[in-house]
Amino acid sequence: MTEDNLKLTIPIGALDKPYKELTINIERDGYSFPVKDIHHVLTEATTFSDDSLKIPLTTEQLINQLEEMHEVTFTADERVHAAEDLDAINYYRISAFRRKDMLKGHMSYTELITLYQFDRYLRESLSRLTPAIEVYLKTSLARFISTNYDKYKSEDSVYTGGQAYLDENIYKTKRSSQIDVKRMLSMFAESLTGKIAKDNMIRHHVIKYGGKIPIWVLFEEITFGQFSKFVSLLRHDLLKDWCSEVLPSVPTVPTSSGINSWITAVQILRNTTAHSSKIYGQSLPYNPKFLDEDIQLLEGIENKSEATEKFQNTFFSGLLAMKKFYQDLRTSDLESWNSFLCKIDNKVKSSEVIDIEKLGFPSEWHTVLRISN
Repeated sequence: MTEDNLKLTIPIGALDKPYKELTINIERDGYSFPVKDIHHVLTEATTFSDDSLKIPLTTEQLINQLEEMHEVTFTADERVHAAEDLDAINYYRISAFRRKDMLKGHMSYTELITLYQFDRYLRESLSRLTPAIEVYLKTSLARFISTNYDKYKSEDSVYTGGQAYLDENIYKTKRSSQIDVKRMLSMFAESLTGKIAKDNMIRHHVIKYGGKIPIWVLFEEITFGQFSKFVSLLRHDLLKDWCSEVLPSVPTVPTSSGINSWITAVQILRNTTAHSSKIYGQSLPYNPKFLDEDIQLLEGIENKSEATEKFQNTFFSGLLAMKKFYQDLRTSDLESWNSFLCKIDNKVKSSEVIDIEKLGFPSEWHTVLRISN
């Protein structure tokens, strides 16, 4: 039974007389275990089985499994350190760096944990670096739309600059986009309504301003993912004008697909770090656009299609997207960015086990990503 085909069965005789009232209780089923593909997202060719789960292992048994199954070698001291690590870190987080496609042959536990610690460094660094971009983009777009609203508003608009986001004229005109806008604004309103009891700023605007929420307050409340969706629905000329203001250090004024692809890349990196997901050796679900000036910095790359083919889904392309925004942040932010790159470089040079190709880094990565003072 699908959402569009719900069937309500009424008992025989329940409506045996005209105008008879009938009380109906509706209860939605809940999800349950074991988890099944009830929404049919897997392909029809998928073969299912019902094997027994693996037997839980003790810390010592997990160490033995690393040794026997993954060819990880241990000294006496390394076994002690491994036991401490495995009591605090899930086995699968550590063993993920010993997949067959990561390294061949035997590997010491010290080398294995070095890869884990390097990946953790990348995640922790991004958790400090991505918020600066989010705050910058939200602040600049709220200010740009509210102060330039007269240029984009509907002729019969009843809104001030602070409520420009409620004017459908600032968004794409396609019917599907307009539907997405209505759905998005409804979700925003639902979220803000739920915050009245616990958010002083929202409660203040409900009490003092009749519930009118200015765009600079709205952007402080929505997630980066919601902000990314908002940007993707803006009309092209507005987006292009904002890009010229927010990215003055980018020689080429990006297309709407370009700026959207960069924001999406930053958002995905932010979410990856928030969920403590692995970065080293991973294919990331984004494909940020390359510009002509990017190609000039990449050795052996002739055009954008070559760059896309080689670097899409890599950590490198995500950092290149972040660089575009960091170029126009404060001097202190720029210094943090360059310091991050230097520390990566030092960690790579001091370790024989870290392979920059697992991050999609070209040999000239430091020069490409570094921002000149």
